[in-house]
Amino acid sequence: MVPPTTRNGSEPICYQFRDTGSCSYGTSCRFHHVGDPTHNARHPGGKKDSDAISAFFARYPGFAYDDEQGVAEEFYRMCDFFAWNRDDDERHEARQAFKDALVIQFNSLYGTDVSDIENWHKLCIAVFIEPLPVTIPECKKEIEKIHVNLVDLVDVSRRGVKLFPSLAALRVYTIETGKFFPKESAYAGGVLRFLLREIL
Repeated sequence: MVPPTTRNGSEPICYQFRDTGSCSYGTSCRFHHVGDPTHNARHPGGKKDSDAISAFFARYPGFAYDDEQGVAEEFYRMCDFFAWNRDDDERHEARQAFKDALVIQFNSLYGTDVSDIENWHKLCIAVFIEPLPVTIPECKKEIEKIHVNLVDLVDVSRRGVKLFPSLAALRVYTIETGKFFPKESAYAGGVLRFLLREIL
């Protein structure tokens, strides 16, 4: 699947608005609406006011977090900045807090109530499922076919996401990039569990 058009090469565009001139999410849509300056002014860059990732990096004021870069890349850059070895307690503590921030951010973006079809539609939009399924079972059926890195889904407001043709391809990408999503987090649940895949 080819990701939707992006503005300036990085900002995902709402394909519902692009194709039909309207969007089922209205003012709550976090993607760019081409030709709708009122919506885009309220949602610059598609970012949310509540950002668990930014809050995590704010705990380390000596590190200059760049929110235009990938969150995983920035975490590893921070580890290098502080010269943390893999067995350092500081790195382990930061890693756990980062994992929790990833899950909290995912839940903020896509919701946790599995009985709310709007949450399923948010996820479907993020992984380019169109047209949107009309029932939750149909959403689940379509999402089960999707192989996507969940860290990239958290990064979706900064860049588009890449879909993989198989679990094997997703596994190779995840291992190469170090973008492991914490399925064991206490915050994991809701729609998130329908996208979790065994990587190792």
